[in-house]
Amino acid sequence: MYKDLEIVNKIAHKENSIKEVKDFSYTKNLTSAPITVTEFFEACKNYPILFAKDKNNDWFASVMLGFKENENIFVDNKGNWDKLHYVPAFVRRYPFVFVEQNEQQQLLLGVEKEFLSIDKKDEKRKLFDDKDENTEFLNNVLNFLNQYQNDSIATKEFIKQLDEWELLEEKVATIINEKKEQFNINGFYIVNEEKLKHLSKKKKEEICNKNATALITAHLISLSNIQKLGIK
Repeated sequence: MYKDLEIVNKIAHKENSIKEVKDFSYTKNLTSAPITVTEFFEACKNYPILFAKDKNNDWFASVMLGFKENENIFVDNKGNWDKLHYVPAFVRRYPFVFVEQNEQQQLLLGVEKEFLSIDKKDEKRKLFDDKDENTEFLNNVLNFLNQYQNDSIATKEFIKQLDEWELLEEKVATIINEKKEQFNINGFYIVNEEKLKHLSKKKKEEICNKNATALITAHLISLSNIQKLGIK
């Protein structure tokens, strides 16, 4: 989604505001989007929730937004997201994102450069006030991103726990669209219901004590949405 990020600072962006993001055209090539555990209950109504590992071998959860390469089936040609479907926080944080500085392990605020503005009509979304302090707008952005970051860590730990409970299995999903074309989606994991049923009483109690039961249920419910993608 991001093409030309710029790190926000008080000196370079003292006079800058942020243009309003008017549509979701920036997501038209997304076939999946990461989500956090706090989003499972809404996301499971509309999308399959799947588990996978990133390039650092860390677990993450994502929702499927399409099955063809570079095609988000929930965004139309005008950039409108299906109004009846949940929009993931990963998408809503745009044009902002935290950028990790590897050497310092520090998160810096980045923004898509094309959204920087000095137009007076955008002043309600100004980054800094006359005293060079964060505006309410910027603080709200930072609060949102910090919460997203914390929720992402909690999600990684949740899936890691599923793995330790030996509940995950790698799967391949086959989607058939209205033209009878077949698409195979691989590289993801789901909870194995049979293994879940046959867990020991001790492990079931552990899952319950960690408040994981509802999240697992939301994930399993979401899997019925895989075939619905083909008839969207």
